[in-house]
Amino acid sequence: MDLYEAIHNRRSHRLYKPEIPSREALERVIDAGLWAPSGTNAQAWEITVMAGKAKDEFVELASGAIPFMEPILEKAGLPEKGRQMVRGFFKNLGGAPVVIAVTIYKAPDQEMQMANIQSGAALMQNLLLAAHAEGLGTCWMTGVLFVEKQLLDYLGKPDQQLLAITPIGYSAKEPPVPPRKEREVRWLGF
Repeated sequence: MDLYEAIHNRRSHRLYKPEIPSREALERVIDAGLWAPSGTNAQAWEITVMAGKAKDEFVELASGAIPFMEPILEKAGLPEKGRQMVRGFFKNLGGAPVVIAVTIYKAPDQEMQMANIQSGAALMQNLLLAAHAEGLGTCWMTGVLFVEKQLLDYLGKPDQQLLAITPIGYSAKEPPVPPRKEREVRWLGF
């Protein structure tokens, strides 16, 4: 798959088939994520891959973010039907058979922590694009940060920061293409 095609065609999937992707496919996806650039080449990240009971327990904890998200969804003007869909998705992450959590190390200062966050985001983007190339669906999720402490405790990483999670699996429904906002690019010196 061409890189530009992957970038333009990747979507956030919210409904998955129960079939677990092969370990080899997941390892290729993770490897692509780990090749992301990182500030000072610190590679200050960790990936946790969960399936089965571990995934189910993690998702149950993650669903605790729903009450915190309600006012945000309402303020964003999401109609009740849309809010119901979000609540339903958070309860089981669309039935995804696998969940990946990306955590980053805490840095001694704010500037380096920002570099770790940005580096982790690059890892996450690589991971999502690689999953798309493997024919797998994903959904970059940050709403779970409302229950970050509980999730980090569950992962045994209380001294780290949760960057994001993604369900991963074979999509049961192709999501629609969301509209792009009008871009604003400033060109200087051209």
